[in-house]
Amino acid sequence: MASVTLFARVAATVVMLTANTNALVCYENDESGKVYEISNESWDYCVFIPGYEESRVFGIGPEVDWTKTYDEAFSTSDKIYQVLSICLLEKYDFGQLNPKSAIDPSESVEFIFRCICSYDRCNSATTFSNYLKTIKLDNASSSAEKN
Repeated sequence: MASVTLFARVAATVVMLTANTNALVCYENDESGKVYEISNESWDYCVFIPGYEESRVFGIGPEVDWTKTYDEAFSTSDKIYQVLSICLLEKYDFGQLNPKSAIDPSESVEFIFRCICSYDRCNSATTFSNYLKTIKLDNASSSAEKN
């Protein structure tokens, strides 16, 4: 009986481990700034938004973001060249969503600078400078060293 219970526990552990093998692991912070490590199968990318006082980190997938552009950029990698991160300065004109409710149209425009990366825990840094250093360190080894 004990061996059956042990087998069931081992089997359950194996199922749990293999179920998350395709899930991307990203850091995500809440409103208070506390950072969590989250694994989510629907994420394709991790995001880092550097801030003056506090940075934001989270994961994204096609359900919450238009990821086709990122897919194309990251797929251009080969043995010699690799896209490690994409950083964008984006403009959102939220006044266009409901022009009648925009009291001052100039206040409805927001700019966001964010960086997208595509491997586990790549959004671990707290500053933009550290983000760049971490991306470089994580990818410093040559593929030729592995051959």
